[in-house]
Amino acid sequence: MASIMKKRAFLGVLVSLALFTPLSAHAEQVATIEEVQGEVLLHTAGAAAEAWTPITKNVSLNNGDSVKTQNGSCALVYGDQGTFRLDSNTAITVQDKTDTKDILLDLGKLKAKVNHDKVTKPFQVVTPTAVGAVRGTEVSFDFNEQGKLEIQLENGNVLLYNDEAEMKVDLNGKKTIIVQYDAETGILKIQNDCSSDGKVVFSVQGTEYAENPCDKKEINLETAAGPQNLTTPPPGGDEPPDTHDDDNPPPPSSPTDEIEISE
Repeated sequence: MASIMKKRAFLGVLVSLALFTPLSAHAEQVATIEEVQGEVLLHTAGAAAEAWTPITKNVSLNNGDSVKTQNGSCALVYGDQGTFRLDSNTAITVQDKTDTKDILLDLGKLKAKVNHDKVTKPFQVVTPTAVGAVRGTEVSFDFNEQGKLEIQLENGNVLLYNDEAEMKVDLNGKKTIIVQYDAETGILKIQNDCSSDGKVVFSVQGTEYAENPCDKKEINLETAAGPQNLTTPPPGGDEPPDTHDDDNPPPPSSPTDEIEISE
């Protein structure tokens, strides 16, 4: 009888351990942190907000884990598919979704090198300003506290988009651009750096633009498709209809009716 009681107690302990083992212990590995130098911290998904622990050697990252570098650097490695090197003062979170592998860049700079032939799901670098879909490429993303995103494409292709602003930028070759978007004011700024090897082509709200190196474009999304198009002649090239009525002429204009339009 004593032997049976001991076995039941032992089984009870095993059941208790299974019930209270953290879910993160069974989470699937997403990537690893390697080449750790200086001060690098890890936050495990689901842990308390302040629960950051130092990293001193290679560690596995599970879905939802976060990493931040202070006076340090490290490499975020996805096997032979891609490597993302984090500079100092950089904060990221990894998310493995059904269709994409996302890296949420909260602040700082990372440089990506992706092997297109090995990728199983597309990589995306996600910021509040724009999302960069990285396709077999060498590219760096630098995001600051003011919401300015700088992309330096060494080679390959990156599709940059912001669904809220209805913006798409298709980068090829060797390009450097700066994008800034203020959702409150609806102001979108895109600058093609002087170091770029050619034009940057992009679309905003269905309108296509092409900016040469050293050029920049500022677009007010609230007025970009607004009343300025109302005076455009109708399709076919006909002039707007003449609404002048000789029998009922309009009253004389006063100074307050005059509108000055500056080019």
